[in-house]
Amino acid sequence: MPLVGFRPTKARLIIEDSRATVLVMKVVVYKGDTIRLTAGDLLEELTGVLRIRERKDNGVRNGGFDPGTLVYIPESGFGADLAPAKYQINVAISSPKFDTLVRLATSGRLPTKFFVEAGERISRTESRGLRYEMRGGKRFKFWDTAAHRILLVTNFSFILPIDVAETRPEENRVQETDPVPSVATNAQVAELLDNLLVFHSETKNTLFALMGILGVLAFAALMIGLVLFQRA
Repeated sequence: MPLVGFRPTKARLIIEDSRATVLVMKVVVYKGDTIRLTAGDLLEELTGVLRIRERKDNGVRNGGFDPGTLVYIPESGFGADLAPAKYQINVAISSPKFDTLVRLATSGRLPTKFFVEAGERISRTESRGLRYEMRGGKRFKFWDTAAHRILLVTNFSFILPIDVAETRPEENRVQETDPVPSVATNAQVAELLDNLLVFHSETKNTLFALMGILGVLAFAALMIGLVLFQRA
């Protein structure tokens, strides 16, 4: 059976105390996927709604699988009260998957794509309600909305976005604004050496002068000792 792709654009969560929680999304037919209708218009020209119900019975109701539906709603009313044609998709998913979609929607993100497999399978290659047709050498999908306004959705799938952090090349390089240790110039090094030499010279002269004074004092003490010894 043909697969039809949709793209969610908006979402809202409906919570009622006495009913199951429902996640409602506004959807459009995915770009490049053309579905012609009986009246001659295209499904991608209509407004669509996707209603996702939380399923808590493990997918089983009355002993069988709980299918979804794809419903065509023709235009109604007259004049100012004219309501254009639209479509609605109804599906139910298990609680863990439903919680994943709710967390995604409440964080401000939506599935990137949603697929449904709808229609009644007649044989391995043919289906009723939604089928492939050839016209003008081109293959397209055709929905017989006159005879099959409601199609069973036997399979569906979501494609969810995943954010992956990427390391940018500039983050691995030192930015130009980062502080870089300064390097002394040749003139600064020469000046530092001159200061060290002057300090060394002054220290050496001071040491020699101190040694000279100590020598004189030692000689004077020796002479005084000799004089005192001779008098004794």
